[in-house]
Amino acid sequence: MADFIVEKRQRKEYEQFTCRIEVELLEEVKRTVLDNNLKSVNEFINNCIRYSLKNMTILDEEEKDC
Repeated sequence: MADFIVEKRQRKEYEQFTCRIEVELLEEVKRTVLDNNLKSVNEFINNCIRYSLKNMTILDEEEKDC
């Protein structure tokens, strides 16, 4: 019988935070993680947030009116 090997994951500092996500959006997130064999929903959401923060532009009030 083959050995049962468990790999340790790198520990990151996390803080648990609760937020509400639209049901359809959460289902799409879960489906994306499963369909693409990603590590976890948590990691996927963290990566999405990192990407969004890095690439967002915030319009000021004057730009909104144009």
